[in-house]
Amino acid sequence: MNKKPKIASIDSMSETLMSGARNVIFNSEHTDGDIYLVQGIMPEGSEVPVHIHELEDEIFHVLEGTVELILGNETIEGNVGDIIYLPRGIKHGIKTKGTETAKVLNYVIPGKNFENFFNEMSEKKIGVESDEGNRIAKKYGIKFL
Repeated sequence: MNKKPKIASIDSMSETLMSGARNVIFNSEHTDGDIYLVQGIMPEGSEVPVHIHELEDEIFHVLEGTVELILGNETIEGNVGDIIYLPRGIKHGIKTKGTETAKVLNYVIPGKNFENFFNEMSEKKIGVESDEGNRIAKKYGIKFL
């Protein structure tokens, strides 16, 4: 491993995924797979369905807008500045609340497995609602409920 400090920007990095877009800030190339950091851009009506990760912890940092998060058996509202820790094995989902686009930093630790999941889904241009999407998710230890 040859880890070095990195500086990244979220400007001009975007690719469509699920019902929004993601800006990849740090990937496996930058962190040797330790952390995957993306900015989720979630327009009105965007949603990541409820799911469980077997292998990763996540942290959401709400930068803009308001989101609704399902965390285990409770639903909370995430507002600008809120930081939410989601340990692996806990069911969770996120969606925009209201009409404003939400922007959320999503830290995934460790990152490589989840990054590979996102890359494969993006490459195939499919969503998790499809049989193929669910098969891919399962391959990476992610179960959509």
